[in-house]
Amino acid sequence: MSQQAFSQVKYTEISDSAIMALMPVVSVHMITYNHGLYLAKAIEGVIAQKSDFPIELIIGEDCSTDNTRQIALDYQRRYPQLIRVIYSNENIGMMKNVRRVLNACRGQYVALCEGDDYWIDPEKLSEQVATLSRLKNIDITFHSCYLKYEKQGKEVLSSVCSPVDRIFTLPEIIIGRGDFMPTASILARRSTLMSIQNWFKITKPPIGDYFMQVFGSRNGGAYYINKPMSVYRTEVDVSWSETTKPIDTLLKFESNFFLALKEFEQVIPGQEEAFKHHIVSHYSGRFTDVNNENFSKMKAFILSVLKDIYDSEIIVEHNDGAEPLEWAFFLKFANDSGKVKELKEYENRALWQFFRVARSLLGYGILTLKMLNIKQSGSSECEKTMAKWKTEVQRSYLIARWKRLCKLIAANIR
Repeated sequence: MSQQAFSQVKYTEISDSAIMALMPVVSVHMITYNHGLYLAKAIEGVIAQKSDFPIELIIGEDCSTDNTRQIALDYQRRYPQLIRVIYSNENIGMMKNVRRVLNACRGQYVALCEGDDYWIDPEKLSEQVATLSRLKNIDITFHSCYLKYEKQGKEVLSSVCSPVDRIFTLPEIIIGRGDFMPTASILARRSTLMSIQNWFKITKPPIGDYFMQVFGSRNGGAYYINKPMSVYRTEVDVSWSETTKPIDTLLKFESNFFLALKEFEQVIPGQEEAFKHHIVSHYSGRFTDVNNENFSKMKAFILSVLKDIYDSEIIVEHNDGAEPLEWAFFLKFANDSGKVKELKEYENRALWQFFRVARSLLGYGILTLKMLNIKQSGSSECEKTMAKWKTEVQRSYLIARWKRLCKLIAANIR
């Protein structure tokens, strides 16, 4: 056991240096917080790796409130030749934990696997290390994965970036979103990841995956292996995707992410167009997601983003005066991201919803008359029941559309 300091926060490391490899080839970087239900699976995926080189697993436990720490320490006792556990008596947050574990890595390569994901191929590390050993100008490699929906209990193949193994260029990685490389699929040269540590410390981005992917691809791009060798869990309560669902939390994240992205452009010179493309692609997804009641909350933030990436003079030049200047930015954005239809629907959403309510009311009225006619005729009980069901379904459509219209009107009044 040893104690060290990281940004004025002391942490404890539980490991047995006497029997661990002095110079591991791969360090497995595993951060974990409240992953008591999943951590054992993540650790077992590392233990199952078959390789002819030594590896180490560093688990960064961030003061969980469940049994995560006990699970990590239990595995360390069982596999002292493999596992190091790092923890402190206060929660330091995801990005500080990422940096703390990265600083502890000793391997020539670093493989990422968070505590709620896991590996399913025992040859994963061997295959990725062989790839980077062969391709000296490539610093990072990744592969496809399975996406596991915890609440739905199903898995789907995900992140299939190409039907064959290939190198993705730096601009392609920049344009790709953060999930382009599944976190648990990444293996990179340690020297490359360490060189971004100081930027992380100064800029303090809200999330690190995307920046690691781009930074790791600066030299010769990134090598993709078309083989699913890991599983990414979604619908996990403590996961990033779940904790950022509330609109105010999402807004704070997006604001911090955009500021970090603008700083990051200075680190990767000559890629302005690629970053612009990434921003348009990233926020077009948000545009579609929030084009109902939440769009009014996102509108001011998205507008600030658009004013940053578009030249105001060009916007003014192409605006025919029929639209407010503010809306002209959105029209340009919608055109670039292929979301013109969605924008027009948003602009006319109250009127459009009114017509949908009217159509549903007409349909409900027609079905009601038909049902009355069936009741009065000598129809069978089965026909009467079917008519009743159809009328009830149409009524539910009408009520739902009426509620939607009321929400839109209320949002506009505010």
